[in-house]
Amino acid sequence: MSVKKQYIGNFRDLIVYRKSQLFRKDVYAIIKIMPTSERFIMKKELYKASSSLCANLAEGNGSFYYGREYEHFDIALCKLAKCKALLDLSFVQGYITEQQNNRLQDNAKEISRMINALMKRIERYLTNKVEPYNDCSDKESKLSNLEATIWRVKLLQKSITNMVNALPNYEADNVVDQVSRAVSSVYANLTKSKGVISDKRVQELSYANGSISEVRSFLDIVVMENYITMEEYRSLDEDAGIIHSALIEQMEQINIRLKEI
Repeated sequence: MSVKKQYIGNFRDLIVYRKSQLFRKDVYAIIKIMPTSERFIMKKELYKASSSLCANLAEGNGSFYYGREYEHFDIALCKLAKCKALLDLSFVQGYITEQQNNRLQDNAKEISRMINALMKRIERYLTNKVEPYNDCSDKESKLSNLEATIWRVKLLQKSITNMVNALPNYEADNVVDQVSRAVSSVYANLTKSKGVISDKRVQELSYANGSISEVRSFLDIVVMENYITMEEYRSLDEDAGIIHSALIEQMEQINIRLKEI
């Protein structure tokens, strides 16, 4: 098992996340001026790559383990590289000007440097040591809180379903698909965390926390693109934020108990 983090920060506090969202918004603006003939090729790939860049930064930051955070940051780099390649291709095809391409490529380079810096910091914490197996079941510890969190996730799933049904058709294979899978992953991992040993529970809760961070990242995207109102965004994000905070609290409580054993 990977080394645990001392605390989980707010992914929205990461400068690189905010810059990535602005980069994604610029990419979306480029997509909208591309010819309809690219709908199922370049447009689709740029939508998914730029959105996944932001989502993986959020999901990685939301993990309780340095190793998993590192993996998601690495995926974010791959998605960024894909965006850069597709932007170059857009320039070659004459869809964007040299000036537009250079500006976006410069922004991408800055984001890449920032992600690499974060990954180098994480590398200091990564070791080859395996954390000791712990047989503490912790079955009674905050189980009621876990059940309450699962109930909240079910309600959020319904709200997310209603939201995605109103999104434009061109987001079907991108935001609609990814945010739906992310909120389902939160529920699945929370369910798996019930009745397992403490270390395993922390792992499943960490996966759930990464996924709820991903959900909140996509909420940032849909409000930035004016797919939903600010009031709708605040309501959904508040619900997701309560789940987010509850997961972090439960992981920290279990971790404290493990240290006391």
